[in-house]
Amino acid sequence: MLRSLTAAVLIATAMSACASTAGTTTPPEESSMRTVASGQSTAMAQGESVRLSDGATLQFVSVPQDSRCPPKVQCIRAGDADIEFAFTPAGGTATTVTPNLPEAPTKPIGAWKLTVEQLTFGDAPKVTVRIDR
Repeated sequence: MLRSLTAAVLIATAMSACASTAGTTTPPEESSMRTVASGQSTAMAQGESVRLSDGATLQFVSVPQDSRCPPKVQCIRAGDADIEFAFTPAGGTATTVTPNLPEAPTKPIGAWKLTVEQLTFGDAPKVTVRIDR
């Protein structure tokens, strides 16, 4: 009896841990979001959102592809990285924006221009962006 109860608890725990949220973007928390001024560089952690002066928001979603050569490694090719953002104009619907380093670091986002300045390496990369009017 105890063995089957333990097995049931383990299975339930494993199943709840495997619940997938892939492809979903969590709405940013209004109170914890910082506002970024036009032309100001800002670092963002994955999942973090910033507010623009017109009420639009930009969320750093993920790095779906990164083939860049890591630091202190000699590579034949430098590689590149796609960085996924969700841009939501004030009162509008979110759209996906995917700049690429180093090929296309700048993308239009509504009335703004997003430029990726830097992307760190690792499991939890940070991105530094500049958003211009």
